[in-house]
Amino acid sequence: MKFRLLSFIAAVAAAVFFATNASAQYMTQDLIFVKAGYIPVYTVSYEQEGNDDSEISGFAIQGEYNLNFDGFWLGFGLEYQYMNDDADGEDVNHSFILPMASIKVAAVGGLYVGAGLAGKYLITTGEYEGGVEATKEIDLWANGILGYYMPIGEGVFLDLEGRFGWNITNRQFSEYEMGGNTYESDVENSYDIGFYVGVGFRAPGSNY
Repeated sequence: MKFRLLSFIAAVAAAVFFATNASAQYMTQDLIFVKAGYIPVYTVSYEQEGNDDSEISGFAIQGEYNLNFDGFWLGFGLEYQYMNDDADGEDVNHSFILPMASIKVAAVGGLYVGAGLAGKYLITTGEYEGGVEATKEIDLWANGILGYYMPIGEGVFLDLEGRFGWNITNRQFSEYEMGGNTYESDVENSYDIGFYVGVGFRAPGSNY
């Protein structure tokens, strides 16, 4: 009898606990997006005559949290890029990490447009012919953003996005190392174009 009473009390306490926590949770208007991207164009142009442009392409994974102020989004995200430089038939792979911030305006119907800044840091790099490696630098990029999101469930969205990025500082790929020596190769400009598809959902909130 005592065991049944204790079990009943424990069950009631558990029910109250979960009910209380469930009632304390709600869905905010903030949006979280998780995206996969393809970057077909990442072009680096050099100032020196005779230096061909570097044509780089690859894939990306991005997570982003958007504070929603009635259709005005303030976004903070982190992106990982795995890129391939097919230089003169070589396959040289680079990995980048990009912390980013953006401001976007969402229109009725799901279309959104915005702009942002990102820091792009080379975290790993392969070797070019002759043991040449690019030095690891961080650049500041300006991004233009155009996207569309649509509901596919309660509080769940499909997100499609295009992005054009312009390198402001042009430090990456301006220096290379070989045999302990550093060689300069002035970058005139660099830009990229990316396409993303992902899933978004409303961020949970709490009354506490």
